[in-house]
Order: sequence, then C-alpha cells, then structure tokens
Amino acid sequence: MSDEACRVLVTGGTGMVGSHLVRLLSSDGVPRQLILTNRGVPPSDLQASAQVQHWTMDLTDRIVLPTHVHTVIHIAGEKRDGNRMWAVNHLGTERLVEAAARGGVRRFVYLSSVGVYGAPKHAGIVDASHARTPNNAYEASKNAGELAVRQLCARFGMDFVVIQPTNVLGYVPGHVYPLLGLMSTIKSGKFAFFGASEAWVNYVDVGDVAAAIAAATRSRTNGATYIVNTPATLAEFVGWISRALDVAVADRHIPGWIGASAGFAGSLYQRLTGRGAPFNLERYRELTNTTRYEGGALSKDLGFDYPVGIEAAVVRLVLAYREEGRI
Repeated sequence: MSDEACRVLVTGGTGMVGSHLVRLLSSDGVPRQLILTNRGVPPSDLQASAQVQHWTMDLTDRIVLPTHVHTVIHIAGEKRDGNRMWAVNHLGTERLVEAAARGGVRRFVYLSSVGVYGAPKHAGIVDASHARTPNNAYEASKNAGELAVRQLCARFGMDFVVIQPTNVLGYVPGHVYPLLGLMSTIKSGKFAFFGASEAWVNYVDVGDVAAAIAAATRSRTNGATYIVNTPATLAEFVGWISRALDVAVADRHIPGWIGASAGFAGSLYQRLTGRGAPFNLERYRELTNTTRYEGGALSKDLGFDYPVGIEAAVVRLVLAYREEGRI
C-alpha cells in the first residue's frame, strides 16, 4: 500500500452497516488500506490483513488517529443506551473531527439518520432542507453530531458529506429480524389497511446504505447532505411480501377511526399493565404514514444507482425467514 491517499479509517466498521461497507470497499478494485476502529474482536472475515488493519479507539476518551489517513468514515454511534447517546453521538463525533483535523485528514463522511428531522407521520415529502425538530435523545444527539461535523469541518477546511438513511433493512441471523411481525401477520391473513389515504413506508437495504457511503467517499462533493431511502407505498410493500409468501395479496380495508380506536386501546393497555400489545397507536401510525423521505438527490448529484432496491430487499428477507422456518 502506498501513501495517505489510500488510507481510510472507518468507525463502526464491524457493525451491520460498517461490515457491509468494508466488504464493498475491499472488493471494488481500488487500492486502499482500511483501518477499522473497534473495542472488541472483529468478525473473522474482517481480521487484520495487508488491506485491513485495526485501531483501538473509544469515542468517549481522547482520540488519536493513525498517521496518513486521507478519509474518515464515521459510522459508529449509540442507539440503545440513553445515558451514552450524547457522549458518543455528539461529543464523540466532535472529538473525532478534531482528531482528524490534527492528523491532516482531508475528507470526513458522517452516517447520521433522518431522525434528525423529527418529521411527523403526515409531513408529506421530506428532503434535506426540511426543518429539524428531533423528538428524542437519540435524534437530538445525532443532530448535534451533524452540526459538529458541519461547523468543525468548515473551520478546519476539511471536506465532508453527511449520509442520512431511513429504516435500514439488514438480516442478522440470531439477532435482527426486521419486518418479521408484519410478514407473519400477512401470512396469517390478518393484515388490513386503515383509512382511505395511500400509506407509504420508508426502508432501505443495508447494502444500499453501504453503497451510498462508498459513493460519497469516492466523490469530490463537499458540504452535502444526502437522504438514503427507497420509499414504496404500503400496498406495494404488502404485495411483494404476499407474493413471496405465496399467499393471496391482502386487500382488506378498515375505516381509520376503528384502527385509531384499537391503537388507543392497545397503548392504554400497555400503560396500565406494563405488558406488550399486538397493536397500539404507534403501530397504527406506522400503517397510516404518508411521509416520504426524498432519496433521489444522491442519484442526481453523484449518478448513484441503488444496487439492491427495496423490492429485492424485502423478497430476500422473506426467503431468508422461510428458509429459517420463522414464517
């Protein structure tokens, strides 16, 4: 491996999105050295090699980067532990940008989330110019992390790009089973649409997210924010799942007020008993959502083509769950 132009440091490179990205960058034919930060043991197929090295780093502590890094791709974040979100997602990102500046890094790619917009379920089309009203600690911490990237990169003269995926579909056997509940409901014949408005879903395959990050890394774009999303109508979504399951396409419609009432009852039951409910207000809002996140700017600016696509991603999930005997 040669000089700094070939060295790319990836935080969160052993996670779901990060591992997909590392495999993509390792096989695209571009000579580069990948440096993965981690606090534990990396997956067996991402062990250290001439192309992949590992660097111990903690975002909540003082950060020192290896020498001659050209690009930092910051994927790592805290989504579950509310006590660590601000320290990792905001302050840790600040530390990383500052360390990158000290080390002469030229480009910073930050993985954020559309959660920074805090858009309600009926906000229409949301693009990167939408107002930001984060609704919870995670969204607020990611928004603060974004602001830190923008302000510090501008101050230090470092190019940057922000990537904001919607709901990422990634199948991790034994750990993550997205959409399994919805698929089971469709297979049982119990699924129903609520109300007369056309509902939308906002999902994107993990492979498409990784490809978007790779495209942003290779580009010369500076200061851009890109939403990564492959929206579909709920009817399309249900149709793909139904056909992959070899069942009749769900077409039952229930008045919206009945769904809202059932959702309210389910949420009330949860609050009073502390137990889960198969249907609640949040579930109802998801099934009647009309908000769409605009994921086309990346294609327009960089000529990006989503390599997987949402239909293929959903069908692949169904087949994987069927093979595993889960549906």
